Amino acid sequence: MKNPALLLFLILLLSQCTSVEELLQQGEVVKSDIRQQIEFEYTNRLLFVDVQINGMPRRFIIDSGAPTVISQPLREELQLKRLKSTHVSDSQNNRSKLEFVRLESLALGGVEVANSTALVTDLSLFHCLGIDGLLGANVMSHFNWEVDYQKENIRLYQKDGTERPEASYEIAIPFTTKAQGTPDLEIDIPGLLSASGVTLDLGATGGISIHKTDELKIKRDTNLTFSYGRTSKGIYGANTDTTFFFLVDSLAIGSAPFEQALITTYNTSNKIGNRFWENYKLFISWSNNRLYLNPQDVRPPQLPKTLLKIGYEDGAVRVLTIFQNLALSNKNIEPGDEVIQANEMDTEEISLDDYCALRGSGWEEVQLKIRKKESEEIIEINFNRDEMEW
Repeated sequence: MKNPALLLFLILLLSQCTSVEELLQQGEVVKSDIRQQIEFEYTNRLLFVDVQINGMPRRFIIDSGAPTVISQPLREELQLKRLKSTHVSDSQNNRSKLEFVRLESLALGGVEVANSTALVTDLSLFHCLGIDGLLGANVMSHFNWEVDYQKENIRLYQKDGTERPEASYEIAIPFTTKAQGTPDLEIDIPGLLSASGVTLDLGATGGISIHKTDELKIKRDTNLTFSYGRTSKGIYGANTDTTFFFLVDSLAIGSAPFEQALITTYNTSNKIGNRFWENYKLFISWSNNRLYLNPQDVRPPQLPKTLLKIGYEDGAVRVLTIFQNLALSNKNIEPGDEVIQANEMDTEEISLDDYCALRGSGWEEVQLKIRKKESEEIIEINFNRDEMEW
């Protein structure tokens, strides 16, 4: 579908103990043919890239907001032994214990990093994406990255090279880094929020997302809408929450001013994802801790037109999120209700693989039959493709 389910991806906030920091900073560049461009596929506002893990071809997502992560099946296939266990938090602030393993080789394009580390986790929540892991900041930070969303390619530069991005980029923004190498920015939204530690997150599909707190006072005369339900995912599941979407006239990232922007606020960590960055060409310099930007096709932000989000949960296709316009016009549909038919296709007891195929259908209009979780009442409702997310 044109507007897939927004997956606000992993931001693993790791323990700052010395042993974890040392693991995250391991790895050495053994091949550095930086003349070769690296192509990626920009789909569903995520950057998919082909890599080789210990010589085996795999498909990863580029994620500067996380350390490198591999799936449990890949770990078993490679027979990787545990180095250390550690507690981590995902983008929904849910905590669990994961294991570190060592990757003998991680290669992409003309470069190769040996003896880096990765976390192992269950990526089944992202089954429809067909990925085996995330290429995280602990590996990314061995190079400087130039990311061109329009051309869907990346150039890597040696950190001790002679490139001077400040000569060809209009905007320069300083950042600090977490132990895993993730860049953190400062943001100022006049009258609303001033914060540091805002993640530059190429693994997030959203734009500017800030944590909802009691102290965050959104003006009621603001151009605003909301949704309720499972509005995002982390690796341990999804939270049910109210999310607010609103427009601001201006903000600053670092000392760089920006005009009107869409802000999302809910129970998440502060981050800026691809919905914002796709308007720019990026040069992420880990050499001097600077992010350089050139505007490309900057489009005026808009409040979401979405009415409903559905997804695969507990072995069924279910309503995950209700947006304001639908909530006001039809109060009968709630998160957790089951979708039993889509365009006359039976979705009861559908397999996960069949659901993945279904969400890739190019329907312009979708008619759903939804069964209430309590009363089992059947509701029929129609959507245009830009009003529904999968």
